[in-house]
Amino acid sequence: MGDRVVSEQHAGQYVIDGRRVDVTRLTWRDAKGLSYDITDAETGELLRDESFDEYPTEAQVREALAEHE
Repeated sequence: MGDRVVSEQHAGQYVIDGRRVDVTRLTWRDAKGLSYDITDAETGELLRDESFDEYPTEAQVREALAEHE
């Protein structure tokens, strides 16, 4: 997206198979729109290298978890 994140805000959480996943909304300095990252709620580890362009669905989060393991 842009070259620098200017705002990060907790946007939601999923619990999938007992694992909590946080969704963070990112605003970029030089880009219109938002992006969303998902992280492990316990460790803070980023679960996907690329941000989502829209709020991720439960199915997308499940897929990211499966690919991350």
